[in-house]
Amino acid sequence: MASGSSAAPVAVVGAGWAGLTAALALARAGQPVHLIEAGRTAGGRARSLELDNTALDNGQHVLVGACQQTLQQIRAVGIDPAAAFHAVPFGLRMFDPRGQTQAPAFVLEPRSPRMPALASALYRSLPGHSPAMRLRALIGAAAILHRPVRHDLPVLDWLRQRHQPEALVQRLWDPLCLAVMNTPTRLASARIFQNVLRLALNHGPQAARLLIPACPLGELFPQPALRELRQHDARVELGRRITAIERDATHPEAPYRLHDRQGRTSTARALILAIPPTATASLLPSEPGWDTTHHGLAAMGARSICTVYLRYPHPVADRPALQGLLDQHGQWLIPRHVAGAPHWLAIVISTAEDLEPLTADARWRTVARSLERTFPELGKPETGHSVCERRATVDARVDLDHQRPPARTPWPGCYLAGDYLTHALPSTLEAAVQSGLESAHLFLEDHP
Repeated sequence: MASGSSAAPVAVVGAGWAGLTAALALARAGQPVHLIEAGRTAGGRARSLELDNTALDNGQHVLVGACQQTLQQIRAVGIDPAAAFHAVPFGLRMFDPRGQTQAPAFVLEPRSPRMPALASALYRSLPGHSPAMRLRALIGAAAILHRPVRHDLPVLDWLRQRHQPEALVQRLWDPLCLAVMNTPTRLASARIFQNVLRLALNHGPQAARLLIPACPLGELFPQPALRELRQHDARVELGRRITAIERDATHPEAPYRLHDRQGRTSTARALILAIPPTATASLLPSEPGWDTTHHGLAAMGARSICTVYLRYPHPVADRPALQGLLDQHGQWLIPRHVAGAPHWLAIVISTAEDLEPLTADARWRTVARSLERTFPELGKPETGHSVCERRATVDARVDLDHQRPPARTPWPGCYLAGDYLTHALPSTLEAAVQSGLESAHLFLEDHP
């Protein structure tokens, strides 16, 4: 079917990375597409914003080289990942607030992510432990990467079963699990965590690279995706919130009616809901036959991520691209000079709801004081901002995969998309892109 056809479109509700991916896949297949987004900016929980006349993001994202579908989508809209990301070999330097900037509290920088280089780096990272304990930890680490998790359990229990010493849990596995899962080790799914580790560390140095965006997120994918959609004559509406959906089977050519808060109605041949689980549940009927979908949506839970941005009076371009923070109000420090904002630092705070509640002003000031203790040479920032996504990710707890709702719904031609649907992955851009592709492919299979 040509995109210029008079047939009713496929409506994609939500212009996050899942919705944009689904809309592009359909448009490239010649389907008429109507993309509707409640916000005025595309990108969902990975979008650009402006603070103090500087292009920043609503959250600091870091990819790994194993995010193949995401990188492919970025290439497909004309962006070269080699230029769009600052690539860093896999490695971690963790700092605590001791004021000794040249002495990180923990270092893991293997020559390669593969064994035995990784084992050697782990061995060196455990000074003060007996050789026997070090060897047990190395054998356990090998099992973490290579022995399947047959029955899901919390990451913390799994690590202890694999003889990981508490020092390694606190300084490596805890912050790594928060970065990957946005769920603490005492609750997070070991099966999902292992899958992410395997994808990144079992496929060579390219897959393990840390990819830090070298431009605002909107330039990476959302903006070029919208340009391509318009080139395919897709209808794109930003700033329009859908508040109700009806299905009328007596109009098979356009059975779906989408209503917004202004009282306007749009019709569609089929529907992809690429919005968060709670918003999705509010638009779907509470009728017999929908129990599986609603139970799955309700089971996803949510966890927050806050990103604190600090602007300094002097450029901070000499900082490494990524530094870990221990025992602080935040876990990762990313200088924004790699994205063209040399006076700004970004500090990522995972599972922010587990910390003391703070106002936005108090949060950035708390982070600034902690950061000055850890890196005295930074001094005090001129200003700061705290950007919080309260429902940034699902709660990636034990047995999450068994509770995810199916992408197909009881309504023919109605599909779900979003990072919460992709099995064996936490809420990441890769999970969102994979789900967007799946929803589009399901429609194309059902409507050959």
